[in-house]
Amino acid sequence: MKKILFVSVAALVLAAGCSSEQPAKTSAETTPAASSAPSETPKATPEATPKPSEAPKAKDGEYTAGDFKITGVSVKESAGMWMVTAKVQNAGDKDIQAAMLSAVLYDKDEKRLGIAQGGIDGIKKGESKTIQFISTDKLDGYKKIEFQVDTSI
Repeated sequence: MKKILFVSVAALVLAAGCSSEQPAKTSAETTPAASSAPSETPKATPEATPKPSEAPKAKDGEYTAGDFKITGVSVKESAGMWMVTAKVQNAGDKDIQAAMLSAVLYDKDEKRLGIAQGGIDGIKKGESKTIQFISTDKLDGYKKIEFQVDTSI
């Protein structure tokens, strides 16, 4: 029953995340380039002074969102899909059955480029797992990334 609930919540969150504030793209804009090699952008670098509305971030490429510590962030594009990969640690005081997280990426002018979403199933207190956040938004040229917990049980 819990897995069905998690899958239902995950599908709902992903469906909501697919509706972007950006205008619809033409097929020419969404078709990947002829090159089969995936392009890779630099690793995320946290801002020195977060805004009050942002999730707090640790130093040296570490981020926090809810009870999660997030490290080792990389962003790459492959076949028209963008993937944000990160190591996520349950830094809270209890085991988590399931959680949905989002990575929000911004350009140099703080304009939101898009959102990548990912989920994690069964992470014990102190345990770390690698998550892939997935997006169809065009995320190249990002300069800032923030993480948030959308739901956790």
